[in-house]
Formats: sequence, C-alpha cells, structure tokens
Amino acid sequence: MKYAYTKNYDTSYSFIDRSGRLGLVELMNLNQDMITEFFGSIGSDNAILREKNNAAWIYTRTKVKMNELPFWNTKTKAVAFVSSLSPIRMEVETDLFDENGKLLFAAKTEMCAIDFVERKIRKISTLEFPKHMEVAPSNINEPFSKMKTEFESSDLIYSQKIYASDTDFTNHTNNVRYVKFLMNTFDSTFYDKKSITDFDIQFIKESKEGDILNVFKKEGGDHEFIFSIKNGEEAVAMAVMVYNDASREWKK
Repeated sequence: MKYAYTKNYDTSYSFIDRSGRLGLVELMNLNQDMITEFFGSIGSDNAILREKNNAAWIYTRTKVKMNELPFWNTKTKAVAFVSSLSPIRMEVETDLFDENGKLLFAAKTEMCAIDFVERKIRKISTLEFPKHMEVAPSNINEPFSKMKTEFESSDLIYSQKIYASDTDFTNHTNNVRYVKFLMNTFDSTFYDKKSITDFDIQFIKESKEGDILNVFKKEGGDHEFIFSIKNGEEAVAMAVMVYNDASREWKK
C-alpha cells in the first residue's frame, strides 16, 4: 500500500511570525497536524490507538530542511507519507510545496508507539496500522543529528513551568511547546535579521503539568545554536538549529 495524504494550505495570519513568513513554531504545528491527519486517514491516529490498542504514537525526533518559508497569503500544498518503516519505528515526512511545485520545506519525524500500561514500545504489527504500507523516497538525505553536548550553568537562559494548557492528548507536554520554549530564547533582532535553514530536535523524556523545565542554549559551529531542555538533571529534549543572515523582511 503506497499512500500519501495531501492538503492545501493558505499561509494564514496565525501561521506567520513577526517577519511575515511561516515561523518555525507554526511549521512544527503544521507538521504535527499533517501527521495526525495522515494517521487518521489510514485509521491509525491516537484516538483509534487509544480505543483499540491502549497505545499512542509518540515523536522521538524531527528534522527540518527549509528552502524558502512562505509569506502570509501564500497558497501551498502539504504532502505527508511514510519514508522509512521498521518493526517498531517509522519516519513520516511532511513536504510543503508552492503553487509551482517548488519544495519549500521538508520535515521528517521519527515515531514509535508506546503502550499506556507498560510504558514500553509496541511493535507496529500489534497496532491498527495498514499491514502493507510502502515507503516513498525522502527529500531529506541527511541523518538525524547526534546530540551529546554538555551544558554548563552559564548556558541556562530561563526556566519554564509546564501548565495544563501546554499538555496534549497524552497528558504530557506537547512537542511543539518545546520548540516554542527554544524560540523564546531569541529577541526580535534574531527574528528580523536571520533565517533558519535547518532544525533538528530530539524528544528524550516526557514532562507533565507542574514540572519546571530549564532551557539551555549556546553557540555551536558557524551559524549554529544548540539547545537542551532539562527537568532537573534529566534532558527532556535537545536540538540543533542552523541559520543564515538572509533578510526576512516583510513582502506584500
């Protein structure tokens, strides 16, 4: 079974950041929606898994390659499909194209399913999931980044309490909230003068309502920032972001 889920998007006001383009947080929301709707279209979303398998899909890693983020009111088409599949993990990719078929960004997300009772990874064959799903070629050739950087107390930017509104269907912090916490480490100068080209985030542990998370950031290589979000001494997420100095000025 080879299948792709497609949806047309107008880059609405709620999808842009202060530059007038699709923002990284909004991009991650779009990716999350596309993955959710893709799974719904094949009868395998978390509502179905919860009811029939007592399990849920979780994200473990997401990698994004950005060629050109669309401005407000740009008409686009998103396509979601499986680009890699193993007995316990898969990669689901979301690609966004403009009206001329130009690839604007590609985001691949590694996923697995967790059993609600045992809190262990479930084999995909034990879940409501098409038995003969075929994979399609990815538009991201690079592997996920390896993240082992140590952070010092001087790298701490701020602390963030998790509220009920930060949690989702699984009663844990929604993945996109972590990205927002990272982007909150930048001031308006970065948003106005820089363009993100690559973003790679690894989701390590869950956090929940009431947790106090510490957000760390430091410069990595050239035009690169690395991040860690910790709950006490344990990392719950780590990320790498690459940017350039291309103008992001508003265009009508």
